[in-house]
Amino acid sequence: MTPLRRVWLIVLLALFVIAGWLWWVRPTRVDMAAYAPATSLLYLESNRPLAVADAIIGTDAWKIIDKATGARTNPHPQPWLETFIGWTGIGPVKSVILARAQIAVVVTDLGTVEDGETLKVKPEGAILIETHTSERRIRPAVEEALRQLAELTYGRAVYRRTTIEGFEFLEWVAPDETRQIVATTIGSLVIVGNSEQAVRSCLGVSLKRSASLKEDPGLARMRVQLAGDRALTFGYVPSINTARLLSVGVPLIMGRAPGDSDFQRLITTNAAKVLGDLGWSSNAFKNGIEDKYLISLQPSVVARLKPDFVRAGNTSQAHRRLPERVHSVTYYRFSNPAAVWQDLRGVASSQMDVLSAVVVGSLLKSALLSYGIDEPEAFLGSVNGDLLTLRLDPSGERTMMIAGVRDQEALRAIVKNRLGPNSRSDRVGEVEILEDSKGTLTVILNKDFVALGSPSDVRRYFEDTKLNGITIKGDQPSRVTSLVPLSSSANIVSYTDDSDRVVSFISTVLSTKGVQSSGAAQIEPLVAELPYSATETTLGERGIERVTKSPLGQFSALLPLLIPDKPRPTKISN
Repeated sequence: MTPLRRVWLIVLLALFVIAGWLWWVRPTRVDMAAYAPATSLLYLESNRPLAVADAIIGTDAWKIIDKATGARTNPHPQPWLETFIGWTGIGPVKSVILARAQIAVVVTDLGTVEDGETLKVKPEGAILIETHTSERRIRPAVEEALRQLAELTYGRAVYRRTTIEGFEFLEWVAPDETRQIVATTIGSLVIVGNSEQAVRSCLGVSLKRSASLKEDPGLARMRVQLAGDRALTFGYVPSINTARLLSVGVPLIMGRAPGDSDFQRLITTNAAKVLGDLGWSSNAFKNGIEDKYLISLQPSVVARLKPDFVRAGNTSQAHRRLPERVHSVTYYRFSNPAAVWQDLRGVASSQMDVLSAVVVGSLLKSALLSYGIDEPEAFLGSVNGDLLTLRLDPSGERTMMIAGVRDQEALRAIVKNRLGPNSRSDRVGEVEILEDSKGTLTVILNKDFVALGSPSDVRRYFEDTKLNGITIKGDQPSRVTSLVPLSSSANIVSYTDDSDRVVSFISTVLSTKGVQSSGAAQIEPLVAELPYSATETTLGERGIERVTKSPLGQFSALLPLLIPDKPRPTKISN
């Protein structure tokens, strides 16, 4: 063999060895649901955490943070280096973990705690981090990161190290002993929870001692439906737990304490007859985030509702006229609103026993009582076009309702009957203003539209739209409709000023960066320029489909929860 051939052989052999080594050390994506208990109430995953960071940093909301800090955030100056570190595992351990990590969050249980006179839900759960790196290498870095998190969140936390069933548990307890961070590692997996029970539950799944959520067939279907494998984040609530979450949420919304009550059991039992599993995915959208939700319904329920979920073809100009300042507005677009209402009542009567159907029917009716509507079928049969609910400011006690008029005399009779014999009536041009004797409900009515709500809101709406109103026409862009135009084909379209959530997110980030009030003072005017979040709701083949486009998506709510007690860097005034 000639020397040249020998050199070529050595080179080829070296390349073969390198290629084999790279193939051997490359991280292989796992299904994070394999680490989540089958009994999980809620499951969230992100297989590309750095892509999530890129999406958030690419939003207009994050640019406000850059302006406040005076520095441009650019976490990936050398993408090729990140790819190399992630593939080979060569580099600082923190960089390796970031480049390789897959993350999941599970809620294993729901509890309640008293905060003064308020009852709050306290979820119990864990964060699962698959590092694709050896336990010996990641342990010091993980412990240091958790120590810093505990100090940031709790201040002077009490640190404990214990051994349970051969596994080392790390624990940081807040000074008031009401909160804690508990963590352990098993191989390349890090489990961090807010209770020992949550961590032990996930550890048992990893040890194959208990079933995992991966075995749930609904999870695979939901991933396909929402393209979860390609999304930045994906979330899932098993159908068996949808009713339980609802049984906790509904009493809280209605001002009742969640617990083992007859009312809660009624909700749990009957919700399962209507609802299936729930899913969520998020992706980057323009300079914001798009969240998609699927609320599965039983096939019989979809079949009952589908014929009347038809978008209204006519739209009153009065519905497109909004005050100069509005916090939120929702357009309900049904060609026959009364038929949709009757379908909802029909679903209750067909899917539930008599007692439950009566209770649910009463709950449906009570949803319109705040607008002064105690005859839903008659009222909805007398209106047409878009039906709107409107909140003028976030501190308002309730929303007001606006609808187009189909039968003015019928509406006037319904309103007069509701207001009672001692109601007051004024007329301004063609508009009649009616108010009950107690001063709790005011109605304005003319041949085109009717508006109902609290006296202060209705009169403010009337004055603002009469003198300073703005008219949104078709696809005309504005801060309200810039993400979703009014011409959307969805049955329900909601626009909400997300400023409070965005400010909370930005303030939390700035506080972790140590930005003083002089830098944070720019927040409010810049946030005020961001578009409203917009949600489109339709009824699909499997259930209710919702798509929300907003400045930060659900990420604006998740980060402040991680550091709940960190003070804002500045007080933001109105």
